[in-house]
Amino acid sequence: MPFVEQQRRPQPSFACVPIDTSFPEEQVNTLAKLESYNKHLFRPNTYLHKWWARRSGVTFRYILKHLVENAELRDYYTPGGLEGVTILDPMMGGGTTLHEAIRLGANVIGYDLDPIPVLQARASLARIPAREKEMVFQRFLGRLEETLRPYFLTRCPDCGKASEIQFTLWAARKSCGCREALIVDSLVLREETDGARKQIEDYYPGLRVTRGQRQWEILPKSDAHCRACGRAFGNNIDLPFAARYTPLIVCGTCPTHGSFFKAVDADDLTLDQRAKTALEQIALPDRSALRVVGGPKSGDLLNKRIDSYRDLFTARQLLYISSAKSLLEEVEASHREWLSALVSTSLEFNSILCGYKGADKRRAGAIRHVFSHHAYSFPHTALENNPVFSQTASGTLRRLFEDRVRDAGKWAAEPIERQPWAGGWRKVSIRGETDAGTACSTIADFAGHTRRYMVEQRDSSRMPLPDASVDFVVTDPPYFDSVQYSDLSHFFRVWLRWFLPDHADWDFEHGMSAVAETEAGGEKYRSVMAAIFRECNRVLRRPHGRLIFTFHHWRAEAWAQLTLSLRDAGFALVNHYTVHAENPVSVHIRQLNALKHDAILVLRPWNSANRAVAYEAGGVVSTADSYQFCRDCARILGQCLESPLTDIEIHTIWRAALGN
Repeated sequence: MPFVEQQRRPQPSFACVPIDTSFPEEQVNTLAKLESYNKHLFRPNTYLHKWWARRSGVTFRYILKHLVENAELRDYYTPGGLEGVTILDPMMGGGTTLHEAIRLGANVIGYDLDPIPVLQARASLARIPAREKEMVFQRFLGRLEETLRPYFLTRCPDCGKASEIQFTLWAARKSCGCREALIVDSLVLREETDGARKQIEDYYPGLRVTRGQRQWEILPKSDAHCRACGRAFGNNIDLPFAARYTPLIVCGTCPTHGSFFKAVDADDLTLDQRAKTALEQIALPDRSALRVVGGPKSGDLLNKRIDSYRDLFTARQLLYISSAKSLLEEVEASHREWLSALVSTSLEFNSILCGYKGADKRRAGAIRHVFSHHAYSFPHTALENNPVFSQTASGTLRRLFEDRVRDAGKWAAEPIERQPWAGGWRKVSIRGETDAGTACSTIADFAGHTRRYMVEQRDSSRMPLPDASVDFVVTDPPYFDSVQYSDLSHFFRVWLRWFLPDHADWDFEHGMSAVAETEAGGEKYRSVMAAIFRECNRVLRRPHGRLIFTFHHWRAEAWAQLTLSLRDAGFALVNHYTVHAENPVSVHIRQLNALKHDAILVLRPWNSANRAVAYEAGGVVSTADSYQFCRDCARILGQCLESPLTDIEIHTIWRAALGN
């Protein structure tokens, strides 16, 4: 039973907020599409640590600008406008709402069940002078280099000088039953701009590797079968995961001859053994603290007999983690969170799960980081990075500091936006704004101030806020199902817990999340979301308080459970808009029938005496177009929230509209 366009009553009886009646979809989509290709360049201060499913900062800035009472301050490129207003995000994730709102002068409250978003938000919103961060980092990096650099040295193949290793490529050891071979993703190491190629065979003639009594043939994954027995080469799952690879090619930098490739030689193997010996003397969390717990994605690890996150790192990489932990304990308390987050996020570029994409002349030396596909993938050519490499290279600690702390801090001090201009776009500095604030412990500390924030790890179904204490709730709720971000984040959590044992509740109850990671039905989603929305209703000020969030999903069940949760919490739809959300070439949705738009849903606490929008039956839901699909679904949601329907009737309506 689909529904047609909404029919507006001319004079709503509730207090109007600008977003109730207008929103510049066309302008938003123009900038949101541009941002979707490189979100981290548009909003660098929100990307300190790895997190998933970040929504467009452009979209949320536009949403917040349409909560500004003064029309003269509502323009996207005009600073401020929400001074003294309190914005709540009860499911803050990557922190987009908090950062956008605090820029506009609002006081903000952010809650999340997971400690990683909380640590990231606290670290990136804090006002810490850039000069202090620079001094702390350089001192930290200098001491790390003293410890680790001896393990990342090789000799130049041209002059024999001691040279720094940038990265080492490891080949997967695989067996067919009669022998073992080394399998790589590609035999090409580098395509030069002049068309020339560097290939593994240049360093291993005949694609043969001899080490002592052992000899291997090197094969590309496209030809990974034994010519003797005809079987495919498979994983050596009886070995610890890192031992299923062997070092093959070193990429180094000579002070005289510059960058080079070379075959791993006896000295390189001796150095690797020295690292393994040193590893036996250092402290790491015990295996129980690093245990892989089964989940929708960590199950991929267990299926390959990887039961400890420790096994995802080489000896040198574990020396890096241990050395960083020791030095973090000596860092001043005010700097420990952001620096720990930086080291933690660097592990995505410093694991044996990293792949090599540096053969492409456009990406010379580039790393395919662990979660480039939003899942665990297992490369045939693994890349062991040098985290303390002295040059600014892909995935090094130095590069990550420059991008995610130094440059992010400059942007936060004077944010930059893009503006369409002469067939392209230009950068516009928003003077007078800053993406930082002052931490508070209670909402009472907001009184008479701007840009204050409270960020806490907690279950938002029980918020410690007074009734009618928040002006607007602006958020991006969980995606209903098939979302494994909490599971994937354990890759980082086990180490962050070691770095910052007292900074979070690391034993939080994962099952309290709204996302049904392991169950087929959506009743859990409904109950958890209804509890959170009910709290949002309680804390919203009347009559202007609004709950605003973005949502999309193909499944009827997702929309039905969302509808029921909003109805249970007492909300009605005021208006809805549709905006661009995803870059269609993103790796995790490319070639999938993925929705590329979000519905923006503007809701108010429901009151039978002030209904202002009527939705009438009729029309069809378009499944051929992402934009129209989201619009149609939002209209159905509005009608269902305003009609006295039973649970069964709501499910029936959604199934009739979308199928099962």
